[in-house]
Amino acid sequence: MMKKEGFTLIELLVVIAIIAILAAILFPVFAQAREKARAITCVSTEKQMGLGLLQYIQNYDEAFPMAQYTDSATATGWLDWEGAIYPYIKNGAPKNNGLGGIWACPDWPGAPIEAEYGINWELSLGGQGTYDYNNIPGYKVLAVSDAAIQTPGDTALVMEHGAAAYGSAANPSWGTDTLEYFDPTEANWSAPMGPIVNGNPTGPDTHLELQYDLDCALTDPRAICGAGWGPSPGTMQRYRHTLTSNTLFCDGHVKAIHRGGLNWFTNLYIPGQYETWCADVNGHACTI
Repeated sequence: MMKKEGFTLIELLVVIAIIAILAAILFPVFAQAREKARAITCVSTEKQMGLGLLQYIQNYDEAFPMAQYTDSATATGWLDWEGAIYPYIKNGAPKNNGLGGIWACPDWPGAPIEAEYGINWELSLGGQGTYDYNNIPGYKVLAVSDAAIQTPGDTALVMEHGAAAYGSAANPSWGTDTLEYFDPTEANWSAPMGPIVNGNPTGPDTHLELQYDLDCALTDPRAICGAGWGPSPGTMQRYRHTLTSNTLFCDGHVKAIHRGGLNWFTNLYIPGQYETWCADVNGHACTI
């Protein structure tokens, strides 16, 4: 009579335990690899935005597109910087605040919305249809020349920002307060860093922008998630990709910035241009 051989209960339990341990070790690795792929996709999309912006600048007297404006001469209605560079990219929805295609961050929470990326408001001016791109009496032409940038390799141009609702708690809109630009105001990023001595600020960068590193709805208890046009997650940098945020710089390169890695004075402040923009937006002189 032949003896049947098999696994004992203890042996089966040991094998199951080993598989469980390996799974516990490998699943986070798989998740990190998947997130890395999303981050690389985001880098690629911002790189395409950068190429489109550089081509636009070459064709339009070395000037940046406005953030948003109305072109009444051609009756095209509401336009924005994404629509302005669409002919050089032809991906996603044209002239629609950047919807779908390369305009959608793979880590954006929920369904894609318009304007998931923001351009530097200091360089891409205009707002809410009040400025006309054409030189029509009564309107201001606010195109900014790239000659205003002293260090294009250090100056942030486009970055990922958070999602913030606007409207009412019962019917929040996720597109209105997520604007086409990011806000470069010093007070939103750091406590006062001046005075400037030998070309450098005497105060530290306190990285106040980190308090906006979140996505929120009107029901969120944090005050910064409320409605309004001031600083909010919808106008500030968001570190979605394992505490990094992809940022396009003015020379066209894209870099993954670690949380708190941007310095306001080095990466956002443009001498002369910042003071002009800040005074126009706030109605008073701005100094650091």
